[in-house]
Amino acid sequence: MTRLLLALDEQWPTRPDCPWVLLGPDGQPVSEGHSEPRHWPAAAECEVVLTGAQCLWLEVLLPRAARRDLPRLLAYALEDRLLKDPDTQHLTLTHRRPADEADKDLAGVLVIARERLRNLVAQLTAIGRSPRRVMAEVQTAPAGGDSWQLSLGPAGAILRCDAHGGLALDTDILSPLVAGQAAAARAANRAPAGLELHAAPGLPLPDLPALEADSGLPTRSGAPYQWWQGASGKAANLLNGDFAPRSSTSRLAAIGKPLALAGAALGIWLAATVGEVLWLKHSLSGIGERIERVYRSSFPNAPAVAPAAQMRQQLNLERARHGLLRDDDALALLARATEALGNDAAGSVAALRYEEGRLDLTLSGQGAARAEAVVGLLASRGVLADLRRDGATLHLLLRPETLQ
Repeated sequence: MTRLLLALDEQWPTRPDCPWVLLGPDGQPVSEGHSEPRHWPAAAECEVVLTGAQCLWLEVLLPRAARRDLPRLLAYALEDRLLKDPDTQHLTLTHRRPADEADKDLAGVLVIARERLRNLVAQLTAIGRSPRRVMAEVQTAPAGGDSWQLSLGPAGAILRCDAHGGLALDTDILSPLVAGQAAAARAANRAPAGLELHAAPGLPLPDLPALEADSGLPTRSGAPYQWWQGASGKAANLLNGDFAPRSSTSRLAAIGKPLALAGAALGIWLAATVGEVLWLKHSLSGIGERIERVYRSSFPNAPAVAPAAQMRQQLNLERARHGLLRDDDALALLARATEALGNDAAGSVAALRYEEGRLDLTLSGQGAARAEAVVGLLASRGVLADLRRDGATLHLLLRPETLQ
């Protein structure tokens, strides 16, 4: 199963282009790039990493209590640490660990504005890229060891002091910010062994001697920073609570219903289904009559045999008279297939054949590997396509009657 990972900064979707990477079933990158949504490759699933300071990762002291009390306790604990009302923020618990006080825990929580998360999910869903997971770069950036890890990416810098927290820093004033964090750590007797820098490919490293002099920490460069490497199953998913996908919410809501209600629920469902079928049958009949009336008023001298197909035929004739493409022309079908294949279209089509209104594409390479995802993407855009295997050769078939 392929996964498309998107790195969205605080300017998205106002500035629609973003870095992306396509991961294969083995979790390794198949392709990567930086482009607008119309050039993103097809994939079975979509996941998002929110870069920079869009999310705040805090650790708060909480009394030990039942899980159902966590939202109330978190909102109370964060009230004096947030600039805005906690009710306007979406909270995601990342971890709990024992505190020095015996009856309390330290809880990690990711904070993001509800409106920002709601808009992101709505925009991605509207373009057919509904996200399965949304993660925060402050958590996915590398961490670990006795040294602090400083990762430099296109959207800014992420400082990971340990595995339980992360902080987004402005690269324009990076040195004084790191120096301030180091001074605070020394004052709390938690100074690290050093500072390790990771820069994304193509980004220059800052002045390491100057950064070491300002922070007082031994500084060295580490492995390149790949923003997508930390987006594993261990990172917290911000799509929880009110933002959980409907399918997950429905399954959770169904668990634990009393068995005595099952029969009543089944009876209600059957009654509703029968009523819906009758209503749809009536609606379909009405639609057919309305189509026939529109056709007779538009073409009064032509017999109405199959009005929808006849109107479509007339539309294609008018398109041809005005020099426009018919929907069964080879170029029209090829444009839809190319759009679905995305950046890999040029290397994915080994041969093509067009005969009697049917386009037959012989797929190879990445196109063949992602054939099922391409068919699904075409379906989400109103196009039905068929796959046919001829020995080791895979064909993608588009027919004029499948276009809406």
